[in-house]
Amino acid sequence: MEIFILLKANIRKKKSTFISIMLLTAIIAAAMTAIFSVRDNCNAAMKDALEYADSGDIAVYVEEERLTEDIRSGIENSPLTGRVLYYDSIVSGGIHNGGESDSNTQFLMEMRKGIRLFNEDIDGFESGIPELSRGEIYLPLGLKSKISCRIGDTVTLDLVSGSHEFTIKGFVQEPSFGSLSIGWKQVFISHEDFVSLYENCKPPETENTISKATMLMIYQADANKLSVMKFQRELNLQTRITDISLGALTREQTLQYSTLMPEMITEIVLVFAVFLFIIVLIVMCHSISTEIQTDFKNLGILKSQGFSKGKIRAVLTLQYLLAQLIGIIVGSFAAIPLENRISSFFRLVTGCLSGKGLSVGKSLLCMLAMMIISAVLIFVKTGKITRISPVRAISGGREEIWFDTPLNAPIMKKALSASLALRQFTSAWKRYIGTMFIAAILTFFMITVNLIGTLLSSRNALSAMGMLLPDIEIFYTGDSEEINLNQMEDIVSSYSAIKEKNRRFTCYCSLNGENLYCEIYEKPESIGGILEGRAPLYENEILITRIVADILETGPGEELTVSCSDGEKCFMVSGIFQSNSDIGMTFAMNFRGAERLGIDTGRAYVYFSLEDKSKLKDIADEINATYGEFLGVNIYEDKNPVEKEYDTIVSALKIIIYIFSVLFAFVVIRMVCTKTFVQERTDIGIYKAMGFGSDKLRLQFVIRFLIIALLGSFIGTILSILFSEKMLSLFLSRIGLTKVVTEYTAVSVLLPMTAVSLSFGIFAFLVFRNIRKTAVRELAVE
Repeated sequence: MEIFILLKANIRKKKSTFISIMLLTAIIAAAMTAIFSVRDNCNAAMKDALEYADSGDIAVYVEEERLTEDIRSGIENSPLTGRVLYYDSIVSGGIHNGGESDSNTQFLMEMRKGIRLFNEDIDGFESGIPELSRGEIYLPLGLKSKISCRIGDTVTLDLVSGSHEFTIKGFVQEPSFGSLSIGWKQVFISHEDFVSLYENCKPPETENTISKATMLMIYQADANKLSVMKFQRELNLQTRITDISLGALTREQTLQYSTLMPEMITEIVLVFAVFLFIIVLIVMCHSISTEIQTDFKNLGILKSQGFSKGKIRAVLTLQYLLAQLIGIIVGSFAAIPLENRISSFFRLVTGCLSGKGLSVGKSLLCMLAMMIISAVLIFVKTGKITRISPVRAISGGREEIWFDTPLNAPIMKKALSASLALRQFTSAWKRYIGTMFIAAILTFFMITVNLIGTLLSSRNALSAMGMLLPDIEIFYTGDSEEINLNQMEDIVSSYSAIKEKNRRFTCYCSLNGENLYCEIYEKPESIGGILEGRAPLYENEILITRIVADILETGPGEELTVSCSDGEKCFMVSGIFQSNSDIGMTFAMNFRGAERLGIDTGRAYVYFSLEDKSKLKDIADEINATYGEFLGVNIYEDKNPVEKEYDTIVSALKIIIYIFSVLFAFVVIRMVCTKTFVQERTDIGIYKAMGFGSDKLRLQFVIRFLIIALLGSFIGTILSILFSEKMLSLFLSRIGLTKVVTEYTAVSVLLPMTAVSLSFGIFAFLVFRNIRKTAVRELAVE
């Protein structure tokens, strides 16, 4: 009962500290609970959608002519295989909606079981899927933001029979290829349209083009205990199904690709939340030390009245843990709308409707760990209570001898307020060291997230990291032996000088049995992002990514076997590069290497980088007017789809980190300033007795915290220079970018430093308004 009474009195007396710790913990609890919940809900939604759609363990697209009866029989009769489902499709070379387009392959199919139709608000499903009429189409949700389309818009699909227009009737949940992160998409058209277009996809008009493909959903046999990747590899060795395919995707890869962006952003926020918790620990340490110092006499009196050191430490421990517990409860409720908002954002990324609800188990474990760590820290910090004696406490608890510190700054008449503020900081710098590191942590994360934004706006950095960022792409949409894409150089050069021109073809091939994305270049010396070795200049050389090298346990100088539908050859690894294609599961070669394998690169597209980007639309208009029946053009006046995709994520990161940083700065400064005000109450009375007005004293406090913030921001900048690039490389390695090239700009550094410093200064100014209430009579009381 005595502990309870003392705890109640202590909370009432120090309610400002109690509320501050509660708010700080609530922010962390809300962030962590929401992030855990979003991750779990996204993963659960994807798994549920894959189950509902009866997606196979492997989804393979094969050109219709290559899917022979022998291949079918080999797959169906393999002891590894349980069952196989076949779906006919029509191949499209791209989809357009006004000025927005996606040049990835689209597969036109008839509606099948397991597909769900989103309602107009994209927050639920319709009870059924109405049949499509001629000219109508259902698109996967992952295309909505990619080509900026809405229900009722007219989209154009490039088919071998020409361009065809369809009206969007709705968006569907198709989990196998429907996410924003997966290039290929399944789109659904009416039975009448499918039959009509399918009949037009016949040779000889389309003999050089893939016009029809069959999608195979392959399921493992129940007795087969292999992992899906091993199952795919073994099945390919038996039947060559992935060798002859346009591409294959396992169920695990679908889940990984679809949830990749949500996991990246949530991991960064989780790391940020962990550092916020470190800030809370710093604040608690400062608060406990201050309480013991300011309540020295009271603690001595309590000891003289029979309170043991254990009881006093228990009261302080319960005080802070209770504040954290209430903060956790408040934060958990606040996480509900936060989780809903973040989930709705990721819905357009994953293409699936995630459920609502909190991950209670993970959140509770995390919060319990926070409280245990806090309890241990409080126990350590309250050890000073053991050194308090009643006699020394009554005498004031001062040291017998006071020594000046060599760090004391001089006081100058001409800059009295500023020099006094600096003197107050240097004479008690240990008191502010924690606050300085809080500013450093906030600045570090602000600069780091700014670096990501700067990275996306720097084409030089992105190119050095292996991203392909052309200004204009020209590709075949129909067949014509008279048109050569090299002729396009004359049109382009008539408008602008050309910085770079190259041709590129992509397909899927097997590398030592692993089905991987293959990038084929006419001029391999232009390949960016090479980390080791050199470009594949000879016909028997390839580049591989670090991820592929780790999977195959190989490296430069080693020989690997590349196989595809038309051949199998040995290639030497000339180097390691990085690429964001297929999240790094890729390798590269030159045109001559492709010829060795029998790969036809005749329909490779050509891309240009220009000196004058203002002429892009004029170039596209001329090509469309002259060759529109056979060629398609993509121009990137602002940002290409890759940049736009990541820009959305970075914007969300900036909002989260900046808002949390400002909130933390406010609560921390309010708490620290209040403690400082209590500690220096007597000093304030002395200054007022000497003629200092409240406004001048208030300005001194503001200057003092500006100094702290500036020093902390400088430390945060140094930490960013040392660790930001490594941190970003760790996170972005998930998408194949194992080495990040960062570029520091004045804005990326000065903006966070200014934001942190101004927050500290403004909040200090607001908190120290109580200085007006301090009178000279404080000295008499003392």
